[in-house]
Amino acid sequence: EFDRIFTVSENTKESFLSVYPECRVYTGVFYNLIDREEIINKAKEPGGFSDRFEGFRILTVGRLVPEKAHDIEIDAMQILKQTEKPFRWYVLGEGTLRNKLEEQIRLRGLQEDYILLGAVDNPFPYYVQSDLYVQASYLEGKSVAIQEAQVLGCAILVSDYCGVREQVTDGVDGKICKLTAESLAENILNLAENVQLRAEYGRAAAKKEQVNNLVEVNKLLKLLE
Repeated sequence: EFDRIFTVSENTKESFLSVYPECRVYTGVFYNLIDREEIINKAKEPGGFSDRFEGFRILTVGRLVPEKAHDIEIDAMQILKQTEKPFRWYVLGEGTLRNKLEEQIRLRGLQEDYILLGAVDNPFPYYVQSDLYVQASYLEGKSVAIQEAQVLGCAILVSDYCGVREQVTDGVDGKICKLTAESLAENILNLAENVQLRAEYGRAAAKKEQVNNLVEVNKLLKLLE
């Protein structure tokens, strides 16, 4: 009964059409709108980390839900804790898995290492205060958090979920790895030891072309003509 169907990426469009091919003629892509100037300005506001940790800060932004693979991240943090370099992994977001994840964190003895910060009004100071942004997901449509991290010039490590290559070019503006605790930990260690590579990824990410909001909004306006 819909006049038009939009997905958030080409990959999700093709996935949808594989189930509903009869909708192809009126299915398109409408990308998430990103206000680059607002993100940069909010990143300069007071806020961010309040602890005095002086080691390597890892940030993940995402709801505490099964598709975000926080369980794999916790296992990766356990591996990192066994190294000589001090790491601390912070997660911004809230969700239904909080209690389960807190129990996993407790059982691994990672209460001071993998920290659930909950939802915050302004996440952007955390991005710029982190050494590495990690998005380890089982699946995504198109990650707004990755777009925000790119705008702020973060070095990015992502898992190889379906569609991620629409956002990150492996070895150019970020690193793509397997979704295993071992692969995450190995790549985090490599990036932690290579300041220059992280800086290169961050510069390339900041230059990456983002969504043209006017083009996207015009897709909707044309429906009213």
